[in-house]
Amino acid sequence: MNSKDQVSDSHEVSNAGGITRRRFVTLTGATALLAACAPTEVVETTIAPPGTTATTGPVATTAPAVALPTGTARFLNAENFWADWSPYASTALSQIRLERQVYDSLLDFPTGDLSQPKGALATDWRQIDDLTWEFDLQDGVTFHDGQEFTAEDVKASVEFASDPDRSAYSLLWLPAQVEVMDKLTARISTEKPFAPILAQLWFTPILSAESLAGDEEALKSRPNGTGAFRLVEDTVDVKTMESNLDYWRGPPKIKTLIWEFIQDPQTRLDAFLAGQAQVLDKVPPQHLPVLADEADVEVESFTAIESVNFYVRPGRLPLWDENVNFRRAVNWSFDREPLVDNLVLGQSSVARSLLPSNTLHYAPQELYGFDQAKVEEELAAGGITDGGPEFEIQVPEGFQPRSVEVTEAAVAQMQSVGLKPKIVTGDVAAVIDDVFSDTGTGAMYHLSWATSGDPDAASQVYSSRFAWFFGDDTLQGLIEQGQATVDPAQRSQVYADLQKHMWDQAWHIPLYNSDFTLAHSANLQGLIVLPNVLLTDFYQAEFVS
Repeated sequence: MNSKDQVSDSHEVSNAGGITRRRFVTLTGATALLAACAPTEVVETTIAPPGTTATTGPVATTAPAVALPTGTARFLNAENFWADWSPYASTALSQIRLERQVYDSLLDFPTGDLSQPKGALATDWRQIDDLTWEFDLQDGVTFHDGQEFTAEDVKASVEFASDPDRSAYSLLWLPAQVEVMDKLTARISTEKPFAPILAQLWFTPILSAESLAGDEEALKSRPNGTGAFRLVEDTVDVKTMESNLDYWRGPPKIKTLIWEFIQDPQTRLDAFLAGQAQVLDKVPPQHLPVLADEADVEVESFTAIESVNFYVRPGRLPLWDENVNFRRAVNWSFDREPLVDNLVLGQSSVARSLLPSNTLHYAPQELYGFDQAKVEEELAAGGITDGGPEFEIQVPEGFQPRSVEVTEAAVAQMQSVGLKPKIVTGDVAAVIDDVFSDTGTGAMYHLSWATSGDPDAASQVYSSRFAWFFGDDTLQGLIEQGQATVDPAQRSQVYADLQKHMWDQAWHIPLYNSDFTLAHSANLQGLIVLPNVLLTDFYQAEFVS
């Protein structure tokens, strides 16, 4: 079975994961949990010009002459660049966007459709057995420093990325071993069947074995990929990249990419409308009418593969941990549809599962809404006569659009039926610190989790690897079963059972699936924008008259 006919129904694709306390603050930025977290130190680096060794692969030797890249694309980022370039050290969304330009992966899903893998650094692939996949690799590819790409680099990258002692990406993997069959053939094996392996290879950048074995400080500041762009200047708020003229697929059409963090959405909008930038990140709904009047602007909107919830911290509200009726009463105590229709807006949608609505094997449940009779019924069934104890909902300001307003509206309805929530606001770092502090006071947190679209990655946030796990053995068993189940029909049933169980147990409070809207200059064409972890790819982008 090769890449031309391999699109198999027996092995679906996703990214999977787990989390440890010491890695949580780093990792959850991939899901935009730390969108506003400032870096702990200021680092400013000017990158030395890379080696000039050209590739000798098919693209470099057979492709016709092409025009040199031209133009500059400036991307105004809504999330700060809080992670460094250490390989697999974070899954921050802002870092994923940068790495996608600098590194390649073995496989690609260019449309976001998880049933349609395409070759990238791998030309062909086949399943050897339930635990093993074999990959044929591109010949003539070089890293930015001139090193030749081989199967040794795949081995070093995948084994590093999947190692829980070295990598945050291990939360998205099972431990993997790679056998180098020859210079351009690698076999990847996992300890048990791993249904999401192909999509996880999409999200695993390939680094050189020499770089991974080298100086750790260099890895933090000098990324060495095989990708279409090279990092040439690195400051806290601005990352500048130049086109890789020796790129194995042919050089990109844009010469310079500038990624700049500007936290305030109005400032971003003003700069974009003034022609100071060509791409505008995370457009809030109140700016859509302004952009609609601009003839030279295109807007792309999606329902992101991202769940926004009130996540509940085990141990902070004992009645919640012990009493399913209290949990259900809280879920029935406010109306989500007006929150989405009047506050969040855009392409957001009301949550009807604790997995995002665009996830594979999504199974919508009964819609929670405001129902005072059901609240009273559940409180009575749980033996609760006074509305229960006071509890704290923490909300990071500036994280999700209108998060404070959403929480205020929900809390007002909760209070109207006798529940006793109160709101505490802060920045993202403070909220995350409270989650893990022994003296933390929050019971619930307005946060989110985004994925590729596979149910394994979406459900792992509720597993024993994460801070939100309530010791539910049935849930943990279903999560592990779904990860290892490769038959589509059987996997669909596992995740149907999992979603119903999560909904019935009501460990967390589902709110909505996020809106993701990005605007760009109309003459910037070919930009790939996907709702899968909000990916943005500039390789095929160009400026047209």
